[in-house]
Amino acid sequence: MNIDLYSIQLATSAVIIVAGVMFILDTFLRRPDTAGRVWSASFMAGILASFSYAIWIAIPDGWWAVAAGNSALVLSVALLWTGARVYNGRRDRAWISIVGSGAAAVAVLAEGPNGGAWAGGPLMFALVAGFAVMGAIESMRAPMRLNWTARGLTAMFVVVALFYAARFGVFVVSGPDSMVFQVFLGTEASAFVIIALVIVTVVSMVILQSERVPRVGERPAATGAYTADGVLAEPAFRAVVGDWLERANFHDEQLVVASVCLDERESIDTAFGRSTGTELIAQFTAGVRRYSTPNAAIGAVGPGELLVVAPYSRMEEARRNGLAIQSGLRDRPIEQAMGLRISASIGLAGTDAHGYGYDALVAAAFDAAATARERGGDAVVLAD
Repeated sequence: MNIDLYSIQLATSAVIIVAGVMFILDTFLRRPDTAGRVWSASFMAGILASFSYAIWIAIPDGWWAVAAGNSALVLSVALLWTGARVYNGRRDRAWISIVGSGAAAVAVLAEGPNGGAWAGGPLMFALVAGFAVMGAIESMRAPMRLNWTARGLTAMFVVVALFYAARFGVFVVSGPDSMVFQVFLGTEASAFVIIALVIVTVVSMVILQSERVPRVGERPAATGAYTADGVLAEPAFRAVVGDWLERANFHDEQLVVASVCLDERESIDTAFGRSTGTELIAQFTAGVRRYSTPNAAIGAVGPGELLVVAPYSRMEEARRNGLAIQSGLRDRPIEQAMGLRISASIGLAGTDAHGYGYDALVAAAFDAAATARERGGDAVVLAD
């Protein structure tokens, strides 16, 4: 059974509109959040792209609608990447998204009315694939990579990148009239891919936002939620530290976030077994609790990864406490691993340099801890 192009576009538009409205409404009902607003703009761009392509299908002479559709499609994927950057506490780089979208429109307009259905197609394919690759990379950065729900976004970005890279390659080599392009990479195939990915995307982002941003009038998660190791679970830790940051900002006092990451956990799992690795994490957590300053909040963000937040007037004081934590951990041999010592890579980020935003501080601390690991581990690094 053959399905005409207009019916395919109608189905695609319906899915995008419903998904977009659901996410925008969910964002509207939550407290103000920049990442949510950027992702809402992405869905609006997707809706605009659907309407534009529907106009071109209904009015073949409306070639200008192809320019609007290509531009909006590129902008939609680009803003998903931009929103992921904001979620991770990094600069949005929204201008890159706007430039890419504008380039897609100019490519169609340059060919004019005689450009046909695939006017500006190669550039649009390349831009969508490029932004999807950047989105996949960003979704694997902390703090987003610590949330299993983000793997849905990662999968979506990877599939989009591969599909549009294939469209670009086959289009350039064989042209849009080739059998391979028409059967596997044409408008019909892309419609079904988009429908599936839009559903995955909206579900993933709604869950990500629900775990991160409370609804208007809703109290944050209870702050008494501790893990079995006696540290705060991530939602409770976020609520506690968010309150600390708000009050520290009012009093103009510095808080320092320390990302404390256990070194070589995967190697010990491989060499001595998962039970030894589990015991290692328990000893690591107990050691960080013991040697952290008594007025610190400690939260678990992943296996062998802790966040420690405490007030310090100077970063050197925070660094000395980080060294004290490392020294205390070294004094705890792992009996099951034949006396191996525990070591940790620590990254420090202070509010004086990075502001009072939770996500920006955590992202800076994670980056500093990653630098410490790259230097061989068992080091304390201050975020740039």
